[in-house]
Amino acid sequence: MELFATKLSSLLGLFGIDILFLAPLVIGLAVIASTRRSAFAVFKRDFRAYFTNPTGYVFLCLFVALSSITAFWSEAFFSSNLANLDQLNQYIPLILLIFIPAITMGIWAEERRQGTDELLLTMPAADFDIVLGKYLGAVAIYTVSLLFSEICNFLVLISLGNPDLGLFLGNYFGYWVVGLAMLAVGMVSSFMTRNLTVGFILGVVFCAPLVIASWADIVFSDSVARKISQFSISAKFYDFQSGVVSASSLIYFLMVITVMIYLSMVLIGRRHWTGGRDRPSMTGHYVLRVLALILIAGSVSVAAAALHLFRVDVTSERLGSLSPRSVQLVKDLTKKDDPYVLKIEAFVSRDLPEDFVQKRFNLLSTLGEIKAVGGKRVKLRIYDGIDI
Repeated sequence: MELFATKLSSLLGLFGIDILFLAPLVIGLAVIASTRRSAFAVFKRDFRAYFTNPTGYVFLCLFVALSSITAFWSEAFFSSNLANLDQLNQYIPLILLIFIPAITMGIWAEERRQGTDELLLTMPAADFDIVLGKYLGAVAIYTVSLLFSEICNFLVLISLGNPDLGLFLGNYFGYWVVGLAMLAVGMVSSFMTRNLTVGFILGVVFCAPLVIASWADIVFSDSVARKISQFSISAKFYDFQSGVVSASSLIYFLMVITVMIYLSMVLIGRRHWTGGRDRPSMTGHYVLRVLALILIAGSVSVAAAALHLFRVDVTSERLGSLSPRSVQLVKDLTKKDDPYVLKIEAFVSRDLPEDFVQKRFNLLSTLGEIKAVGGKRVKLRIYDGIDI
């Protein structure tokens, strides 16, 4: 009876936190509804259209099923004897690489195919309102899909063990943030074509560099591969995987969203100048604008990673935190005026006996925190296929 009460309490806690998370989103939509009515009208139209079509429910069910199978089908989940989402964390970028383009392929391509794009463009609305409404519609669709997946996977975990609620929610918050960035990238692909199939393929192609950058060592040398992999989704998701919400990861995904929304505005606004005499000069002008914005976004992301503005450990047992004494020790060893660099090499196998799986997870989390505190003064190399 006591065990049932504990599991019920965890489930109610999950629902309560979900409500607290959704409340500001609903308030934000209410503000948009009152200040940018055109954007809200586009959002409402797209959201309704997705869930009044059987295809939308098919994609939702496929996403929930695929995420659950990935999380629990593998023998590694049962051999590790840990109630977490380690298996899903490894493959979520690949799952989103297919699911996100399926959401975004019709954002604008379907409008152009049906000829309703002209109706939208003649509305008393700015290009930004149309792009914002389209993006928010895709975000709402993805958020609903993620909530269903979250509830289903948590029910499985509490039926098998006692999961860390903070770690679980940190993982899913990471999935949500990663999805927001990939939705913005996929939206750009839909603005470039009127064909749904082409829109899906372009969405996969455009999102792929963010996913496969973590495997740069296949093509490039180790030094170059490490620099490239720092901008991959897997690298930026590593903190969320450990139950840590960091400013560097949030700013990186925010920069991706900003650049892609601006690029979508350029693509939808090109109708104003593509047929004129100034087309070549305007094309070059906007190309330079986008390149400058990409450079600024990249610089901000790198600066945020170097400054370590904040890192919040959301796990119930503070699995990803160092004690104050340990933090001070790392700072003393990595002083800026010290000519030496703290180099850590860890050899950690993926295939460990059951008794050591939790220790492996704790070790990787601790090493990640040491790297975060020391910054560039710490060179961390983990020999198990993961570079931090």
